[in-house]
Order: sequence, then structure tokens, then C-alpha cells
Amino acid sequence: MSRRAAVRPWLICLTALAAVWWACVAVSDYFTAVAGGPVRSAEDFRKRDIATRQAGDRTVRALRPGAGKPEWARADDGSTSCVDDLGFDDGDVTRKQPGYVWRLSYSGKDAYMTDLGKLREAWEDRGLKVQDLPPPEQLNPARPLPDWPGIRTTDEHGVAIRMNLNRYTGEPNVTTDGGCVRYNRSAKVTARTREGAAGGHTAKEGRVVYRDGTEVTIGAVQSFTPTPEMLPPSTPTPAHAYRVTVTVTNKSGAALELRRYETGAWARTNPDLTELSAYTTGFDTTSPTRVAPGETTHFEFAYAAQEKPPHLDFAFGPGDLHTPYTWRLAVR
Repeated sequence: MSRRAAVRPWLICLTALAAVWWACVAVSDYFTAVAGGPVRSAEDFRKRDIATRQAGDRTVRALRPGAGKPEWARADDGSTSCVDDLGFDDGDVTRKQPGYVWRLSYSGKDAYMTDLGKLREAWEDRGLKVQDLPPPEQLNPARPLPDWPGIRTTDEHGVAIRMNLNRYTGEPNVTTDGGCVRYNRSAKVTARTREGAAGGHTAKEGRVVYRDGTEVTIGAVQSFTPTPEMLPPSTPTPAHAYRVTVTVTNKSGAALELRRYETGAWARTNPDLTELSAYTTGFDTTSPTRVAPGETTHFEFAYAAQEKPPHLDFAFGPGDLHTPYTWRLAVR
């Protein structure tokens, strides 16, 4: 047998193994892509959400004064394909597509086209590739839409940005899309610093600063006298009642959505401690309480006990993306 004939079966075998390996990688990548990409942390999703919001804020600021304002942003639901009903996510893994829309205002096409050209130049100066978008398709001949074109790009962080007309309303908008992100809800945004009662020892008050810039401060425990309406049915008047004020300041680049059941707020120092949920203030009862970037909001929680506790162990997390921490508040 020649040397060439002896080597040939090994080459065939190696080629076959390489083909199988490539097929496995391709299939794995395909199903990962269909599933929404790799599983990241909730903190990663928060960073993506902030980058998506900031990309639009920067775009709006590049337009003429009065055309739009960063605070006009509203969250966009994103693609219907970025959902949890495809059968790939379970447990604490979920998916969401961060996106925002900014409404713009122009006196006419000339003003719009001037800003469109200004934005194109700004994007090209940053080295971004700019694509032209045609005017919206005329869906209703009885109510024709303006024939204004648009442009789009993808920024340095992979956020898709566009300025064009809404295909249904004809309203000029800036929109940003951060893409579908799969993340583990249990891997939440953690604290950068924890002070006072949040730092592991008993204190009158405390402060937590999260890695995305969100700040939570909790003031001193205050005694008060509850009204009968604040007490659960058939509950005797408590000997002691306390209220705690929580302040959330959003110094991050995207809105916080706070729901009462997602804050993780609770207190427990002895078996007799009862939360007076009817007293709780600051939460919207029908929809999330939104705290825009730069805004501050306050919440109050109340608790009652028949015996005075030595301290109040209180936990709070500003929404489902942030880790709730326990505070040991001194009771005077």
C-alpha cells in the first residue's frame, strides 16, 4: 500500500469529523438565535435599556431646539417575536426588547428635511453607516401621508436608530431598538455602595446606590397613630405603629418601573408585626409607577405591633431588576 493510500482514510475521517463539528456549532447557534440569543443577567438588560434610551436622547439633542425633547420619550413594546411563548425560556429566564419613541414637531417638510440632513451629517461624522428610508407607504388613499423620507443607522453600541414618519399616523419620530435580550431575572443589578442601616448594622436611616445610578434612601422610623381604616378587618388597635419613608432617585439613563409587588418591601422583627397595606402610599394601583431619569419619588410603608420591637428589619428593591437589600432601622 502506498503512503498516499494509507493517509487518505485519515484525511477523510478528519474531514468528516470537521463537518460534523461545524454542523453542531451551526445548529447550536441557530437555536440560540431563535431562542433570543445567550442568557444574560438582569443587570446586562438594564445596561442595554439605558444604552437604548441614551441613543435616542443623543439623537433628539442633535436636532433643532423645539423639534423634540428627551423627556418626550415613551417606551416601545418592540417586536412581537421577542416573547416568552416560543418554548425556549423557563424559570427565571425571560426576554424583552428595549425600545423607545420620541415624538417630533415640525412646521413643514423643509424644516424636517433640514434636520434630517443635519442628523445624517452628525452620524457620518461619528463613522456610522447611514441608510435611506423611503416615505411611508400610502395605506389609506382617503388620508394620504406626507411624502417625507427617513434615515436609519446602528450606533457604536449596536442600537438601531431611525428618524422617519410613523407608517400609520404620519407623525415624525425618532425610534431606537436595542434588540431582543434574554436575561435571568435573578441576576439583578447590585449595589455599588451601602451606608447606614443598609450597611449591615442598626442605624436611624441609610442609603443604597446601585451600579446603574439608582439611589434609595430610607429615613428614620416614625411612630404614629393609625386610623381604624388602616387596620386589617377584626384587628385590635395595636400598641405600636410605625411608618417608614423610602425615597427613590433615578440617576440612571432609563426610566424605572415600580410595582408594589415587585419592590420586595417587607418588615419583620417579631411575629406580631403586621404591615398596614391600606396605608402604603406612592404607588399607582392600576399601572407601574414610572420614575423618569433625573426624577425622585417617595413611598411610605406602615407597620403595627403589640410589642415594641428593638429594631425594624426592612427590605426594599426599586423594581424587579434591582436587588432588594435589608435595612436594620433603629426604633426609638
